[in-house]
Amino acid sequence: MREGGVFSWRVVAVVSLIACIAIEVLFNLLPIDHNTTLLFWFFPSSLLLFSQLYSSKGFTKHVEVKLLLAFLIWGIVTVVLNHSRAHMVDSYLWFAGACTVTFLCFGIGYAFEQEQAKRVLMWIITAMLIAAVLLSLVSLIAVFAKDFAAKFPSIFEDIDIAGGRLGIDAHPNRSSPAPALGIILAGILFADTKSVWKRVLLILAAIVCYIPLAQTVSRTAILGAGIAIAFEIVLALRDALKGRMHVVLRWGICVVAAAAVVLVFYKGADWTVQTCNAILAREASAQPVAEPAALPETASQPALEATSEPQAQAPEATAAVVSRDLSDADSFNGRTDIWLGVWNGIKQNPSIFAIGTGPWVAPEAMAPYFPANSPIGIFHNSMVGTLVAFGIPGLLLAVAFLVLVAVSALRFSFGKKQSQPLAVRMLPGILLFAVAEGMMEDFLFAVNSLNIVWIWFLIAAGFVFRLSKPEQAQKPE
Repeated sequence: MREGGVFSWRVVAVVSLIACIAIEVLFNLLPIDHNTTLLFWFFPSSLLLFSQLYSSKGFTKHVEVKLLLAFLIWGIVTVVLNHSRAHMVDSYLWFAGACTVTFLCFGIGYAFEQEQAKRVLMWIITAMLIAAVLLSLVSLIAVFAKDFAAKFPSIFEDIDIAGGRLGIDAHPNRSSPAPALGIILAGILFADTKSVWKRVLLILAAIVCYIPLAQTVSRTAILGAGIAIAFEIVLALRDALKGRMHVVLRWGICVVAAAAVVLVFYKGADWTVQTCNAILAREASAQPVAEPAALPETASQPALEATSEPQAQAPEATAAVVSRDLSDADSFNGRTDIWLGVWNGIKQNPSIFAIGTGPWVAPEAMAPYFPANSPIGIFHNSMVGTLVAFGIPGLLLAVAFLVLVAVSALRFSFGKKQSQPLAVRMLPGILLFAVAEGMMEDFLFAVNSLNIVWIWFLIAAGFVFRLSKPEQAQKPE
């Protein structure tokens, strides 16, 4: 815990990262702005970690780190080339977030030797699961126990079903990643323990996260989480069936099981939504009905006779959660119109191909080209946002990093030379989820503040790279 009479920089880094995760998940329940903690805690901690990794661990010698640093430097260049001094100050939030995910989230695994890194990874996963369960419980209370929630408006007032979908943080699509990640990480911890009571608790935690995830009706998050869980099932089956049957049959069973898991996960969300609707409707109908006020009887006007029409209605039920199918999958729910509009905007401003617009003004610069009635300034695709913000050079760096992550993840989970435990080899499931979310929402690379998808994408990528490498030579610190 201590080195040279002071707290170890590793302890500071781990505590800071756990706090970063917890606050990012729970910030709307806490009396503090998460950007404040970013600027005054997590960003300085990331610089501290980077300085130690650079001086004692040879952090910058790795190809993946060089790619991330090149992307960060190019992002700074686009800010300088495009912005006035005021915009440069505004872009500081992006810079602080980019440094935090690059050095603190991605770099944390490089601070430890192999066995220590695995233990730290499980601590971080446990912290995230606890935060996701807490957020999910608060969401369930806000929806199903409104009388109780009304007594604590500072916690529950912004969590409700609006437009037929559960919103926890601004918009259902931005509310869904936290409970989705909770389910995925519960699967990893399930594989990491043999204790029956711990596994029961993990199943209960996944169920608690699954209900609000279903109520957000965020199809990308639900499908992405289903794919990640299917990936975990494939790895578990592959290990369980290894040596018991022909490899083709084994992979056939794994593929069928994966498809079944995705289907059940997605259809189960729809069933959960319908069940929640029935519960909410039953609660609403059970509330007392106000009696109509009686009119006084006079000699000239006798009292009105009761009619068959009700004079008062039961209190309106909470808006039912909607059920959405995949009938609009060909346009990704209108996203293709947004992408085409942005592409036309880039073609009309060709300098964007070279140097982008910088991250802060990208939504404003493209706003005139968004389709009418669309969410103006939200690109709904991280690669589109990266192209606008950083031009073709930034996009190429981002794609190169994604390709490197994909290759390393495949080797990490399925490579013959890998001897990592099952739970650790499930890490690429997080990457599958994060990339799925990143292709439908602007969660990665060019965002102007932290979000839990960006955080976990680089945590998982960092540990995949670190645990794929041999032990580092010890250097004096």
